[in-house]
Amino acid sequence: PPPPPPPVLAKYRVTATSLNVREGPGTTYKSLGFVRLNEIVEEIGANADRTWLNIRKMDGTLVGWSSATYLQKIESPTDPVGQGTYRVTTSSLKVFDGPGLSYGSIGYVYFGEYVEKIGATSDQAWLNIRKLDGSLTGWSQAEFFINADGQIPTDPEDPIPPIPSYEDKNWYRVNAATLNVRETPSTTAKVIGTVYKNDTLPALDDSTSPDWVQIERLDGLSGWCSKSYLVPLGTPRPISVQQNLFTGITYFRKVLTTPRPIVMHVAVIDLRTPKFEFLVTPTSNPEGIICTRTTSKFLNDFKMHFAVNGDGFDYLPANYVPIVYCPNGGDPVKTQGFAASRGKIYSPQNTVQPEVYINPRNQMSINIKPSTIFNAVSGDRMVVEKGVMVKNLAAALPNPRTAYGLNQNGRWLTIMVIDGRQPGYSEGVTFPELANILISYGIYTGVNMDGGGSSTMVMKGVDGKPRVLNSPIDLNIPGKERAVANHLGLFIKP
Repeated sequence: PPPPPPPVLAKYRVTATSLNVREGPGTTYKSLGFVRLNEIVEEIGANADRTWLNIRKMDGTLVGWSSATYLQKIESPTDPVGQGTYRVTTSSLKVFDGPGLSYGSIGYVYFGEYVEKIGATSDQAWLNIRKLDGSLTGWSQAEFFINADGQIPTDPEDPIPPIPSYEDKNWYRVNAATLNVRETPSTTAKVIGTVYKNDTLPALDDSTSPDWVQIERLDGLSGWCSKSYLVPLGTPRPISVQQNLFTGITYFRKVLTTPRPIVMHVAVIDLRTPKFEFLVTPTSNPEGIICTRTTSKFLNDFKMHFAVNGDGFDYLPANYVPIVYCPNGGDPVKTQGFAASRGKIYSPQNTVQPEVYINPRNQMSINIKPSTIFNAVSGDRMVVEKGVMVKNLAAALPNPRTAYGLNQNGRWLTIMVIDGRQPGYSEGVTFPELANILISYGIYTGVNMDGGGSSTMVMKGVDGKPRVLNSPIDLNIPGKERAVANHLGLFIKP
C-alpha cells in the first residue's frame, strides 16, 4: 500500500497574487505549479530556517515548496472568512478600529492595494477589511474601493534590483571636459566609455593603483579613469550628485534635510538634441483601455533609453477581466486625462487636468493645444505658471511627486521625481514645496503628474536592462515599482 500522506502541521493563506510551488526549497528549483491569492494550503514540512515551507494544496493536487514570505499562518478557526477581494482607488486610505470617522486610525492602505472584505455595515457605507498579509484589519469607507474579484494578475513583474548607493565608498568629481573610462588601469587599455565634467562617481577601487580609480556610472558601466582628472570628495555619497546619462540628458540627485528628509531626482533634457524621439505609452484597444505596466517594463518593452511615469488612472469594474483585456499581463485601466501616442488619441477626455504635448520635432507645450496632436499626456495640476507658484495650491501632506517643467524659451525639459513615504530616507514634499523646488531649477511652467506610489524614473543600463534611478514605493514597500497606465519615454536614435 502507498505510504500515508505527511501530517498537516499548520494551514496558511497565500498572500501573493501568484506563488510558485517548486521542487525544492529555493528559487533555483523547477516550478511545479502555482497557488493563488487567498488560497489555503497545508504545511507538511519546512527547511531548517523556515524560509521555505513544504506545502500541499487542500485538494492534494499539488505538493512542493514555496517561499514562507508569502504565506500567512491561520492561527485559529475563528479567523474571519474573506467575502471578496477589493482594490483601493485613492492614494492613501485610513483604516479605523470601527465603522466611522470618530474611531481611532490604526493604519493605511494604499492605491492599487488588494484587501479582503470580511464584513460591512448594514448600509454598506463602511467595509471591514483585512490586508492580504494579515498585518492590518479594520474599517474603511466603501466608496474608496472597487470590487476586484477575479481581477488579480497572475504574473507579477520581477523586481528591478536597486542601484547600489555606495555610501561606504570614496567619491570623485570629474575635472576634465571628457575623461575616458578604460578596461584596465593603463593608458593603452581599451576605452569602454566616457565620463564628463562634474560627473560625480563612486570609486569601487582607488587603492590598487596609485594613478587610477575604478569608477561606476549609473548605467552600470564600470572601468578605470586617470586619477589626475578626478577631484576627491571623500565618503559617504555627496548630498549633490550629477551625471551625464546620455547626450542631452543630465541627471542630478540632491538630498535636503529641511523641512524633513527629502531625496530628489532631476533629469534636465535639452529638447534640441538631435536623434531624440519621445513616446507616450500606446494602446490598440478601441475603448482606450490600457494595460498597466511598471515604468521599467515600459522602458524595456519599447526599447526606450529614459522613462518616467505619466497620468493618473482608474481601475475598471470586475467584469473587465485582466486575462481577457490584458493577456500579456497588467490590469485593464483608463487614464484620467487626455492622452495620445504618436498621433493616435486614445483618451479624449476633456477635463480640467493640465495637458502636456510633444510634437514630432520635440517641441513641448503645457496647456497650449497644438493644431495636430502627436504625443500627449495629462498631469494632476499646475504648480508653476509664468515662473511663479500657482495661487492657492492645496497644502496636502508630503508625498512622493513626479513633475514635468519647461524653462521660459521651451528648450529645457526638467523631469523631477521626489521620493517619499520612506521615513528617515525621504518623506516627500507638499505642492507648494514642489513648486518652489521647480522654480529653483529655472522652471517657467510646471505641472504635477501622477505621484505617490507611481513616481518612478528609469534609465537604460549599459547591459540594456532597466535601472531605476529613484526609490519608488508601491503598497508601502520601498523599492517596489507600481504598474501604471501610461508613461513618457525617450528613445535616442543611433
